[in-house]
Amino acid sequence: MVNSILKRKSIHASPRDVREVRRVILKAMENWSALDADANRKLYTSSDNAVFFDFTPMQFVGWRTYVSEIKKVQKTIRRFQIKLNKDMKVRVSGELAFAHCTWTMSFTFSDGSRRRLAGRLTEVLAKSDGKWIIVHEHASVPTAG
Repeated sequence: MVNSILKRKSIHASPRDVREVRRVILKAMENWSALDADANRKLYTSSDNAVFFDFTPMQFVGWRTYVSEIKKVQKTIRRFQIKLNKDMKVRVSGELAFAHCTWTMSFTFSDGSRRRLAGRLTEVLAKSDGKWIIVHEHASVPTAG
């Protein structure tokens, strides 16, 4: 079954669901780029049990923890942009979906220093009350090797 999910764009999913999942992910990244963590409240689960893996620190448990810690980091950033590359793949199966892609991030910190990162992103979404929300996120950067 896993192979059949990976080979197809969706199983019993409408093209509308695939488009909506993509839209939610792109909107979430747009909100992060605007340094507006609160705008993502409606796009992510509010569960205290949800786990979000970020490239630093290792993980956040619960939306409140995630957004609180991200806001601390955002205070050190003057300008930020996350750009998802065109390699995003979305798979939908019933009420669950996952997507993966690569990205680039550009930071300008409050002290004027800059940093650019390239990485990867996996999102898991669930349909709740007719809307797709992100229930798990995994962002990471390759290690030197």
